[in-house]
Amino acid sequence: MHLIRKVSSAAAAILLSTGALAQNASDLIISEALVENVSSVVDGYGRRTAWLELFNTSQGTVNFGGCFISAGDSLYMIPRGDLRTKLGPRQSVVIYCGGKEGDGTFFTGFSLKKGSAVRLLSNDGKTVIDSLSIPSDLPADMSARKIALDAKAMDWQADPLPAEPSPGAMNIHAPMQSGAERMAATDPHGWILTVTSITVVFTALLILWFIFSISGRFAVKAGKKLGRQTSAAEDDREATAAVIALALDDYLGSSIHDTESYTITINPTDRSAWAAPGRNFRNKPSR
Repeated sequence: MHLIRKVSSAAAAILLSTGALAQNASDLIISEALVENVSSVVDGYGRRTAWLELFNTSQGTVNFGGCFISAGDSLYMIPRGDLRTKLGPRQSVVIYCGGKEGDGTFFTGFSLKKGSAVRLLSNDGKTVIDSLSIPSDLPADMSARKIALDAKAMDWQADPLPAEPSPGAMNIHAPMQSGAERMAATDPHGWILTVTSITVVFTALLILWFIFSISGRFAVKAGKKLGRQTSAAEDDREATAAVIALALDDYLGSSIHDTESYTITINPTDRSAWAAPGRNFRNKPSR
C-alpha cells in the first residue's frame, strides 16, 4: 500500500506539472487582425465579421481558456473547459469579433475598430501577454499582422504594411522554400552538387578499397595456414600408404613365406624387417 501511494503521488505530480506547462499562455501572440470583412472568412453563422488570430509559437500545447481579449473598454473572457482552447504547437485559431457574446467560445461579442489596439490578457485580466495595433487607414479586406522573421526561432515583428488576410497559415515575408528550391537558388549551375556527389562517391570507394584490402590480407594468411595443415595431413597419409604397401609387399613376396599350400614356413632372412632384433620380443621357437 505504501508503494502504491508513492506511485500515485508521483503520477499526480507529473500530471500537475504537465497541466501547469499546458497553461503557459505567454507563448501565444496575436498574429493577425481584420476589421472590415467584405470577402474574407465567414463565421459559423455565415456572417462576415471582424476577426483576430492567435498563434502558438511554442513546441508544446497551450490552453488559453480563462484568458481575456480586450479592445478599448471591451473585455471578453475565453471560457474554460472547452477542449478547443488547447492550441497545438505552431498552430493558430481564429476568434470572431462580432455578433453576440453567447454565440460560442470563439465569439467576443464586440467588434474591432481601426486606430485601436487589441490585446491578449492572462487569466488575471491585467497582465498583457501580447497586443496588436490596428492602423486607422487599414483598407477593407486587408489585415494588420505580425510576421515571422525566422520560422525556426519564432522571431516576430509587426508588419508595417497591410497584407492579404491569411487565417490558419503562418505569416512570413518570403514563402517557405523546399530543399530543391533552396538548392536551385544557392547553386544555379550545379557545381556544388557535382563536387559533393563526386566527393561522396570517391570517399565510399576509398573506404571499400581499405576494407577489402584488409580482409584480403587476412584471407591470404588464413589460406596459407590452412594449406600448410593440409600439406602435413597429406604427408601423413602418404607415409601411412607407404608403410601399408611395404607390409603388403613383405606379405605377398617370397622373402617370408614359401609357396606350399596350406603351410606357412618362416625362413630366417636378413632382408626382412621382421628379423630385426627390436621386433623379437620373445624367444625364437626351436626347430
